[in-house]
Amino acid sequence: MKRLCKLLCFVLIFSVFCFLSARQAVFAQEDDILSHAYFFGDSTTAHLACRGGIPEERVWSGAGNTVLFETVNRTKCVHWEEENLDLTLADAVAQKKPEILVITLGVSGGAGFLSKEAFVSVYREMLISVQKANPETKIVVQSILPLSDKSVKHFKKLTREAVAEANSWISELCSQMDILYVDTHAKLVDENGYLKVIYQNDEYMHLTRAAYAVVLDSICSALS
Repeated sequence: MKRLCKLLCFVLIFSVFCFLSARQAVFAQEDDILSHAYFFGDSTTAHLACRGGIPEERVWSGAGNTVLFETVNRTKCVHWEEENLDLTLADAVAQKKPEILVITLGVSGGAGFLSKEAFVSVYREMLISVQKANPETKIVVQSILPLSDKSVKHFKKLTREAVAEANSWISELCSQMDILYVDTHAKLVDENGYLKVIYQNDEYMHLTRAAYAVVLDSICSALS
């Protein structure tokens, strides 16, 4: 009986050890992937530096922590705080040559404001500019994130329907260009098409730390 108990204890301890080792390996892999990734986008991307644990130098957004989608290809939309420097996205990519670039863009003058033709044209031009700036950069496009259910008080043309429609355009474009598309919208949205309450940081579409953990895990899984 004592031998059986010892054997069962050994098996239990060994199983726990194997589980913890496997989890540590997963975390190490995720950390390794994220250490090679840069992120470009509007305010939801900018907040990765304070709520997502990504170093500020690898989080790119505009001077006001936002990017106007419609003019992304015509303006210096990347602000480097430490250097006090503003660059076009293509110039930023050419200088830093990121191994991985995650792009999350499409609101702020995009979804709900532009026709499919105009929206896709802006997005395609942006992606091509990155490819030309550094062909070795692995581009990852993330879906537009869900809106808060309280956002209707602030937005008119930008609606949950407009976001869903724009995401379908982005997904289709990425398929055509053979670019990795990550649908985190589906993992953050509730049954009504809005950002789940547990992930809401305000009344717009800004995220909590828990939401950014889901986002980063989704990106890591897609790249693994």
